[in-house]
Amino acid sequence: MDLREMTEQALRCCTREGAVQADIFAASGRTVSVYVEDGLIKNTEEKEDQGISVRVLKGRKMGQASASCATIGDVDKCVKAASRLADLAPVSRTFQSLPMPAPSTHSPDNWDPSVDRLEGGTLGELAGLIVDAAEMHGVKVSKGMIRGGSVETLVRNSNEVDASNRYTLVFSDFASLSEAPSPGEGVASYTSPRLEGLDPVDMGTNLAKQARAVSKASTLSSSLRLPLFILPGELGEMLDAQIGMAVSADSVQKKRSPWLGQQGQEVASPEITIIDDPSDSRAVLSAPYDDEGVPTAVKPVVKKGVLCSCLYDAYTASVEGKTPSGNGLRRGPHNSQYVFQNGVAPGHFNLVVSPGSKDRQELLSSFDRCVLIERFSHPDVNPVTGAFALEVRLGHVLNRGSIERTFKHALVVGNLIEALRNVVAVGRDAEVVGSMILPTIGMDGIEVVGSG
Repeated sequence: MDLREMTEQALRCCTREGAVQADIFAASGRTVSVYVEDGLIKNTEEKEDQGISVRVLKGRKMGQASASCATIGDVDKCVKAASRLADLAPVSRTFQSLPMPAPSTHSPDNWDPSVDRLEGGTLGELAGLIVDAAEMHGVKVSKGMIRGGSVETLVRNSNEVDASNRYTLVFSDFASLSEAPSPGEGVASYTSPRLEGLDPVDMGTNLAKQARAVSKASTLSSSLRLPLFILPGELGEMLDAQIGMAVSADSVQKKRSPWLGQQGQEVASPEITIIDDPSDSRAVLSAPYDDEGVPTAVKPVVKKGVLCSCLYDAYTASVEGKTPSGNGLRRGPHNSQYVFQNGVAPGHFNLVVSPGSKDRQELLSSFDRCVLIERFSHPDVNPVTGAFALEVRLGHVLNRGSIERTFKHALVVGNLIEALRNVVAVGRDAEVVGSMILPTIGMDGIEVVGSG
């Protein structure tokens, strides 16, 4: 069965089950992955999957179910499960209609035929080049993975929504370890719809360079309060979680957003402008329609520091009597397997932070002294409060852009919500990090705590 046959069968079965309205999200995926351990290829996997997620509305009672589907019987079982759950569900006070059909205004090019045709051998060769490049500099790749995937989706509902999408993704994540007596670890990752931007020699060289820098770094004996810059690879993960929570209509309605009640007010420095851009071909998740079949659009989220809008799926829009913003998402940027298993929630496709006018080195050189963080142990942040306390694995104290000292094992303590109000500089470099594109950003009000 192809996706269209599955959705047609599912809609027919929904009608037989007494659904007033129904929608079907069907997806098929192909994924090839190579795993590396201790410098050797440990495993190569190739997987294919297809399935559906069904939402059934009986009056204002909704049931949802998902399943892998190979036969008509699989489709019917999934629909009947959703129907039974609808019978048992409470009555929604607001949700009474699934999206209506509307045309999309853009068609992002995030499909790479070479990724769709990837074989395990090709990925294995790339992984081998990464390992070899690191080992040429005396550093071993301790673990890693590289994945290529292609996904096709189709959303259809009883209101005649019929929206298809396809995309490819390449995701890699590697860690390296330098030799004793003072071992150091390096990490490198890559996320893109395309393979061409992945330079295995450059990645392996950077893994080695970072690991060797960590091994030579010293601990801080005192604390520092200087302008602090965080490289996009680390800050992107923090902002993805923080801003994703802040502008999700679900978080706002549950009073968990740190920007609750601040629409139209200043929430960040005037240097900060952020848009959700589902038309950007650099991003894996970009699409003409969201995962409910609603047309997507470029939306300002924060404009010159002022909060402009929240992101809605169909359900959260109904709670406030609004039109869905085209942000109903099931998919993530790192995985192409079983995307039909995830429920719909309001989310961002691709948060883009507008760049500044200076490149990174020029930016750093404009400060007498500052701190540059290359890597945390894990770039985590409390998405509700914005608080963080992160161990530094590799950082530098800079003097007019030159390294004064390299350090590790310090603690960076601050609040990301407050730090966004104290941005001192934004670079013009841009890096794709998951579902964000952002440059190097410097902030005040963050303390680097030494061990003395």
